[in-house]
Amino acid sequence: MCPNQANHQRPTYQMMIITKIFLSIILLATLIGCSEVNDEINVDLNQNFIIKGAFGINISSVDKTLPEGYLVENKAITFIPNNVDARFVQYEYSTTPKSHIIYGIKAKSPRELPTDSCLKHRKNLIKQTLDTLGDTSQLKITEVKNKWKIRESNQREITIDCEISISPEHRQLVMIHQDTALSVLAFREWRKRQKDITLIRF
Repeated sequence: MCPNQANHQRPTYQMMIITKIFLSIILLATLIGCSEVNDEINVDLNQNFIIKGAFGINISSVDKTLPEGYLVENKAITFIPNNVDARFVQYEYSTTPKSHIIYGIKAKSPRELPTDSCLKHRKNLIKQTLDTLGDTSQLKITEVKNKWKIRESNQREITIDCEISISPEHRQLVMIHQDTALSVLAFREWRKRQKDITLIRF
């Protein structure tokens, strides 16, 4: 190959590299743009579910008493229910940071429960939950080790678990009510919130 030919081809190769970089930037910008568009998720807050909530807190309800900016971090809010369950000592619920929609409720027992005691409470709580829900023929029930779960429409679920606690001999009874679609909405709102904070800082 003649020197002139080599010099002639080098700019062409450089142009190909620049073109690839330019196309990559356009693709990345497009993906980011699509992500921004999809940050809002359409959720029907009036959809009727058998799994509605617990301890006087309704999933998908809007916490109107929660002031804007109250959630400095992605933390659950503790509360005391009107009808306290003697098996639990801690109650909390989670809301989306912008729209303040409640998407999760959690109750915890003391951490020092002996394993046998926790399993007994768990069995009774499962029975009580099934009795409260009524007809569960259309709901999916699974059980893996100590974790029992009932799920509705691939969106709402209740889990009752005896989690390992301070030692292998101790367990903590944990009950969770959650909505998957609203959990996704919460994640997206938190992500956008962090993004906005970053932009404000810079």
